[in-house]
Amino acid sequence: MALRGWAETMRRDGSAPETIARAMHAARRQLCQKFKEQTPEPQRTRIFDRTRAVYGDPIGPSVEFLRLQGKSWGHIIESASRPGRLPLEDSNSRDVRKA
Repeated sequence: MALRGWAETMRRDGSAPETIARAMHAARRQLCQKFKEQTPEPQRTRIFDRTRAVYGDPIGPSVEFLRLQGKSWGHIIESASRPGRLPLEDSNSRDVRKA
């Protein structure tokens, strides 16, 4: 959630939307990696494997992936500052790609 304040500060300082989006995305990926690495096994491996299968990267989607999906810089900024979901409990859980 703290990323929202940082994005707003960057907007006020005149940063371009792409610059803000790339900064927010990079910060979010760092947070994702930190928390995924703290997840105990075997859940950690399942999370990394699922994320790699969905996005082609064990940490999550790249900026390029999101742009190819039609996401705007504004959407990338907003989604980077939105708290994540809880990890899936098992492989029978609802697939978040269909959400």
